[in-house]
Amino acid sequence: MKIAMLCPLSPSQHQPMARLLAEHLPGMGVEVSLFASGESPAQGVDARGSEREWSEDPSIDPKARQCLHIAEVFERADEFDLIHSHLDYLPLSYSGFTATPLLTSIPGLLSPSMVPVYKKYNGRCHYVAISEADKNPELDYIATIHPGIDVATAADREPADRALAERYLDVYRMILDARENYRPWGHYQNLLERHDHKIKEIIVEPGARLSLQKHRRRAEHWTVVSGEALVTVGDQEIRLEPGASVDIPKGAVHRVMNPGDMPLVFVEVQMGDYFGEDDIIRLQDDYDRVSK
Repeated sequence: MKIAMLCPLSPSQHQPMARLLAEHLPGMGVEVSLFASGESPAQGVDARGSEREWSEDPSIDPKARQCLHIAEVFERADEFDLIHSHLDYLPLSYSGFTATPLLTSIPGLLSPSMVPVYKKYNGRCHYVAISEADKNPELDYIATIHPGIDVATAADREPADRALAERYLDVYRMILDARENYRPWGHYQNLLERHDHKIKEIIVEPGARLSLQKHRRRAEHWTVVSGEALVTVGDQEIRLEPGASVDIPKGAVHRVMNPGDMPLVFVEVQMGDYFGEDDIIRLQDDYDRVSK
């Protein structure tokens, strides 16, 4: 996982949380590129974003320096899996120029004058609050992560610091997992996973269909929630309307198509001992993904 950590240019404005994450995440297998002025806080952290001549050039207007600083991150956005911003609302206005997800840590209660920017990008970007009291009711938040301790003065901060970094790592994974769930035919959401079963909500766009496939290690049960499904199981074709269901035995060749003009929504319950996507054996596929 590669993360761009976007911080204020002024050392006096550096977010302690950004420095903490840059210090601990590399030890958790995350590649961090820190975009800030000054020295990198930890070994193995890429700080190329802080080496630009304009970053501390007093002849350049501070707002212009900030724009150049943010632009550099988004011009390199394709190098990263996710951009984590500690720079308030301005980077949100750059988010439409890249497919790389943007996570913004909001340091406290928003002033009313800032809220319109966050509202505009509410569905596109992800927000983290530092407390429930600081949440704005007009915004959606992916998590609330309280700093917990004074990271600058605590005597034994290592366990708490690592716990905070792990919490943010969970959020990164949540964002990237959701992004990876989009497919040419639609998308799905994992609702629950246990050692012997997994539940998904699957949405198939009108006229689209999944590959003709089978599984070695799991059986499935599909229940249609809305729309219409045309299901193939072995040599049978079955039409399902909302409320109807069908069983897919382990090893059975199967496929689902949406023959209607509205999205097909169905719940898939998987039962077995393994639920990885690499247990999909594609026999025919409209998107050139046939298994070798």
